[in-house]
Amino acid sequence: MTAVQASDDTYHTNGQHHFNGKAVYHSNGTQNGGSALPAAFSKDVFSHLTLFTGNTMVTGTTGLLNSTAKKSNQELVSAIDHTLNWSLESAQIHGHAITIADNATLGPLEDDRSKYEITVKLFFLSPHGSSEPLSVDHLHNAIQQLEAALSVTSGNLKIDHFILAIPNQTFDENDLDSSEIDQFTEDVQTLYLPIWKRLSELQQTGRIGRLGVSEFSKQQLEILKAAAVQVGAAVPQINQVNLQDCCVLPKGLIDYAKAEGIELLTHGDSSDILPKSTLASLLQPHLPATSASLLEPNFVLKYSVLITSRGLISRKGYIVDAGSE
Repeated sequence: MTAVQASDDTYHTNGQHHFNGKAVYHSNGTQNGGSALPAAFSKDVFSHLTLFTGNTMVTGTTGLLNSTAKKSNQELVSAIDHTLNWSLESAQIHGHAITIADNATLGPLEDDRSKYEITVKLFFLSPHGSSEPLSVDHLHNAIQQLEAALSVTSGNLKIDHFILAIPNQTFDENDLDSSEIDQFTEDVQTLYLPIWKRLSELQQTGRIGRLGVSEFSKQQLEILKAAAVQVGAAVPQINQVNLQDCCVLPKGLIDYAKAEGIELLTHGDSSDILPKSTLASLLQPHLPATSASLLEPNFVLKYSVLITSRGLISRKGYIVDAGSE
């Protein structure tokens, strides 16, 4: 996995030795069923974290809590917790950046790529009220990290379905009023269009198949389409809606989607999939100094790999990226 390789430096932090970017542990305690207590990280403060969960289909962290019957981030929380408990000892370090990966269940696909269908959902986790456009750099990093998780050469990964989840977006079956329409139109132009244009370029080069969004109403889809057409970008082809937000999809949305060729899908993801406080509480037993810092989640990438001939998911996992200013 190229993304989790560290430099060949040997260095010291707080009296602990690190060789080849990998922490050396002391067997002075146990944590969570016998895994080593990471004494080497007890006082280290990391300004960047990348965490690759294992394949939740085999680690036991996939379950009904993340089905369409519930809206929950429990699967992600369980997967992060499992990875911290069992994979921290193989963490890779670059300066003040740490990468933690469940390498036992990552790696190349078992069969020819044509036999699989890869779906990605990228959750941007900008703070509420942020006026910064969604980061194209974060998008590039997310794709590179997925390539690393699947052991694909950089630039060669084909994503069949890509869903963009914008921050703080929840589905509203009611029509927007004029002020809400104006605000969403401004947000699309200033916050979302740059990254949508980049996704469209990746689609045009064949690196992405179908593009979609999550929790958009009919009016919001219309606004995004109008803005995209104006700049020659792709129009949305998928819209995910959580039925816990809306028990029955509005007829107007259904009719619009049918007319525009937009596939409506349901999902069970929480709109606030990884709050800063949740990440801090997960890190605290393992990276106590880091968990007390200003580490903010940047994005969560959720991916699944479907065996098309059998209709079965063979892989499902998450990539978490967080940093401090």
